[in-house]
Amino acid sequence: MNNSKKSHDLVRQNEINVQKSQKHDVNLQKNSTLYFQVGLILCLLASYGALEMSFEGSKELVYVTHEKDDSIYEVDPKIYKIVKEVKHVPKEEIVKPKPKNPDFKIVDDLEEIKKVEAKLVDVVVPPNKKPVLSTDDPSLVIEDIEPIINIMAVQQVPIFPGCEKETNNEGRRKCLSEKLSKLVQRKFDTDVATDLGITGKQKIYVSFKINKLGEVEIIETKAKHTALEKEANRVVGKIPTMQPGKNNNKPVVVSYMLPINFNIQ
Repeated sequence: MNNSKKSHDLVRQNEINVQKSQKHDVNLQKNSTLYFQVGLILCLLASYGALEMSFEGSKELVYVTHEKDDSIYEVDPKIYKIVKEVKHVPKEEIVKPKPKNPDFKIVDDLEEIKKVEAKLVDVVVPPNKKPVLSTDDPSLVIEDIEPIINIMAVQQVPIFPGCEKETNNEGRRKCLSEKLSKLVQRKFDTDVATDLGITGKQKIYVSFKINKLGEVEIIETKAKHTALEKEANRVVGKIPTMQPGKNNNKPVVVSYMLPINFNIQ
């Protein structure tokens, strides 16, 4: 009994000693970690303090004196003007664009036509009178000059191709004017005017007659330039053959005044 009690006490004492030894080891580990942290903080504080320290340096002032040196001379600067060589470039000829679709207009102004026709006087010998010629030449044949009747006075107005459906003179004259207007717009070459430097409003008067066969024959043309007269005659020459005008159901020669107005800008 006594031996078992002693052994039990020894075991208990050994356990107590082991627990104390373990606590001591734990305390040592904690203390070493704490010491390391404190040392690290002190090192950091020392480094920070060293960086924040300022050192005063010696400053030397350098004085500059402005003394005049007789060996230095001031020279007035000269101004030089650089003149560039100017190359004479020939001016390019400006080509004016040719106008497109000029404004053509054929006017049926009776008063204006009468004024122009008054200047274009044709000497017509009345049919009941014949000129007396003093000649013995048997080869000379004297023909009667046929009277020319104005389109406003003829009993039956000439009929332009495409105007056959018109049954009265007023409708035939209007249709004739419209057909001629379209013909001039299609065929008249305005480059003739632009090549001559002609601009603005232009008027051309073409007096022609429609013979008994319905063919057009030019009597006279008036314009500011001969080139315009030639161009107008060329266009009038393209008028197709019509049904001739009639008086008393007989073909007669009918005169017509064609005023051509156009504007070149």
